[in-house]
Amino acid sequence: MIECLPRSLCSWDFSVIGISSGPATVEYDWLTEQGRIITGHMAYDVRKHGALSGHWTLERGGEVVADARKPSVMFRSFEINGAGVGFTVGAVSAMTRVFEITMSDHVVGRVSPVHAFTRRATISCSDVVPQHLQLFAFWLVGITWRRAASNISGASS
Repeated sequence: MIECLPRSLCSWDFSVIGISSGPATVEYDWLTEQGRIITGHMAYDVRKHGALSGHWTLERGGEVVADARKPSVMFRSFEINGAGVGFTVGAVSAMTRVFEITMSDHVVGRVSPVHAFTRRATISCSDVVPQHLQLFAFWLVGITWRRAASNISGASS
C-alpha cells in the first residue's frame, strides 16, 4: 500500500511512502492544473494541454510516457494510457472522494482518503499498473479534490 501525506496543513503537495524506488513527492503548481511527480531519481512533469482541456500528459525528459483524458465534464473520471497499459480512474459515487482504478471492467486498485476530514490518502493497486502510473492517477484524483475544495471555499466567501 502506498501512503500519500500532505506536506503541511494547507498544502496540496504530498510526500509519498511505500513505493519501490523510495520516498516520492506529488506536487501541484499553484495557479495551474500542472505539476510534477518525483520518484527516487526520476522526475516527471504533468502538463495540461489547454486551459479548458481535459487532457494531461506525464512527461520525462520532454518525452510523453503517459496520457490522461477526461472523457466527460459531467463525471469525475480519467482514461490513462502508458507503459503498455490502459485503465480508468473514476469516482465510486457522486458523494465520495474514493476513486477506483479499473482495467477491462475489473477493479485493480483504489485511491482513498484515510477518513472524511483529511487529504491523507492511500493507493492500493495491483502490480499490473506501474507505480509511476499509480502516482499519475493519484495526481489526477488530487486535482478533483482540489477543485472540490476550491468550489466549497469559494461558495462560502
